[in-house]
Amino acid sequence: MATRSAWVDDHRVAISDDPAIAEFFNGWEVYRAVIDHDCMEHREVYALVAQILAERTQPFAVLDLGCGDSAGIAPVLRGLPLAQYVGVDVAEQALGFAADMLAGLDTDLRCRDLGEQLRDDSQQFDVILLSFALHHFDSTAKREVLAQARERLTPGGQVILIDVVRADGETRDEYLARFEPYVATWPIGRDMQGRVLEHVRRNDWPEEVTRMAALARSAGFGDVTQFYAGGQDTQAGWVLSR
Repeated sequence: MATRSAWVDDHRVAISDDPAIAEFFNGWEVYRAVIDHDCMEHREVYALVAQILAERTQPFAVLDLGCGDSAGIAPVLRGLPLAQYVGVDVAEQALGFAADMLAGLDTDLRCRDLGEQLRDDSQQFDVILLSFALHHFDSTAKREVLAQARERLTPGGQVILIDVVRADGETRDEYLARFEPYVATWPIGRDMQGRVLEHVRRNDWPEEVTRMAALARSAGFGDVTQFYAGGQDTQAGWVLSR
């Protein structure tokens, strides 16, 4: 099994490129329950994304990296001058649901790793959406993904970045200790809560909130504007402009 590594609290740790990530999202009922019960404030987040995209009056193309079932973005795109939507995800089952969500729109859904998509495809986009996807990567890989995304933007293009984050100065262990009682408040069953926490402990490597913004700047983005903070300070969103 391939691994990568990261510095976490002054220790280098191995992070697996584990098929369990795709398996978790292909399991679907947990992922769907989290979305349906708005556990991670998707409704609030995408209401703000709608405001950002509503400023675009000319036809625009969207690349959605880690799109899942596209349930958050699909209703936002309807009524906007969308030229094309390309959704990329490693969870094949999720893409089947995305096809239904996006019916009637010009879509291209691809089952592949988001890093491969950025490396192998030179197409440029007006908007690139990275929603709750980067936390599965280490710090170096996060920066690389952001730098590659910047290269795929048209002039005037934007990356909309939404992800889980640690509080500034908080270790990953402290984050996990704080995240567990937060998940216990979610209106889903205890078994599902346990499966969420197991996935988070194994696969989630959130950055400190200011560190994430710093990574975006170091990837070449001149304008990094935070538009969202929520989840009891466990998630945030930014618009990144070239």
